[in-house]
Amino acid sequence: MIGAHYDHLGRGGEGSLAPREGEIHHGADDNASGVAGLIELVRMLSTQNPGARRTIIFIAFSGEEEGLIGSSYYVNYPIIPLSNTVAMINMDMIGRMKERNLIIGGVGTAQEWRSLIDSDNVVKGVEVSVNGTAASASLTLNLPTVTGGNGVTVDAGRQFTLTLNQDGYGPSDHSSFYAKQVPVLFFWTGTHEDYHKPSDTADKINYEGEARIVSFVANVIRDIDKSDKRPTYSVAKSESQGRSTGFRVFLGTIPNYADSNDGLKLDGVRDDSPAAKAGLKAGDKIVKMAGHEVKNVYDYTYALGEMKAGQEYDVEIVRGSEHLTLKITPAARK
Repeated sequence: MIGAHYDHLGRGGEGSLAPREGEIHHGADDNASGVAGLIELVRMLSTQNPGARRTIIFIAFSGEEEGLIGSSYYVNYPIIPLSNTVAMINMDMIGRMKERNLIIGGVGTAQEWRSLIDSDNVVKGVEVSVNGTAASASLTLNLPTVTGGNGVTVDAGRQFTLTLNQDGYGPSDHSSFYAKQVPVLFFWTGTHEDYHKPSDTADKINYEGEARIVSFVANVIRDIDKSDKRPTYSVAKSESQGRSTGFRVFLGTIPNYADSNDGLKLDGVRDDSPAAKAGLKAGDKIVKMAGHEVKNVYDYTYALGEMKAGQEYDVEIVRGSEHLTLKITPAARK
C-alpha cells in the first residue's frame, strides 16, 4: 500500500497559521509533494520490467487534516483484506529537503526495516586513479570506504542524512495502518515556516531533492516486492505510554516532529487559539502536559488524546533558559 493525502486547508480556518481566513492555502509541500511522489511511483513501478510480483495499491487519502479520516475509513473497509497487506508506505511533506536530511518514521514496525533502509541509503561507486587521472564508474558494491595501494577508492557514502523514528504512530495516515498491525514506513522532510500558511507554494519545492526521495522510496518498495518473505510485524518501541485515539480537542499548536528527544518543540501557534491564549509561542518546548511527561510527538499525541474540551490543564514548557508552567483550556474540535 502506497499512500499520500491530497486534502489541505482550503482558505484557512482551523489548523491554519495564517493571521486571517480567506487566503488560499496552496499546500504545495503539504501535501501536493506527497501526491506528486505517489503519481511518479505509479509511473516508475508500472513501467518497470520485470513487473512487480506483489499487488501494489496506490491510494490518495482525504480528511488527513481533519484527523486521518480517509485512512481510518480504508483500514475498516479495505478493498483487499488487511491480513494480506504486507506493508504501508506513506509520503507526507517530502518537498522541502535541506542538506540531504530525510526523516523516516515506523522503522521499528518491522524487523527488516532498518537493514533494508541502510542498504538502500548507500551510494555505491568506484573511483579509479590511473597516473593521476581519475575515472569514475558506477558499480554495485556494498562496502565500507577503503583506500588501497592500487589507487582504487570504494566510496560507500550515504544518499541521505536520516532521522529514524521507530514508532508507527505519528502525524499522518500511516498511523491508521499501524493500529491494525500493518508494518509502516513514513517519509517526510520536516516542517518549515510556510507550514499551514498560504505561502506554502510550488516555487519553494526542492524538486531535485524530492526526485531523489521518490527514487529511494521506489527502491525500498522493490526490495519489499522481491522478497519471498513478508516484513515481520513488530511492536515498535516508544517512550510514550500509549496513543491518542482521535483528535477530539484542538489546541492550535504546530509541532516540530523532528525534535523528539527532550520535549516537543513548537514551530508555531495559531492566532486566537487555546495555545495562544495560554501564552504558548513558537520555539517553546513542551515537556509536560495534562500530567504526562512529553519527550516526543507520540507523548504529546497521547496527552492530547486524554484531554477534554473546556477543562483547564497545566502545560510545562522550556523557553530559552526558563521553565514555565502555563494554563491551557482545549477547545472542542469542530
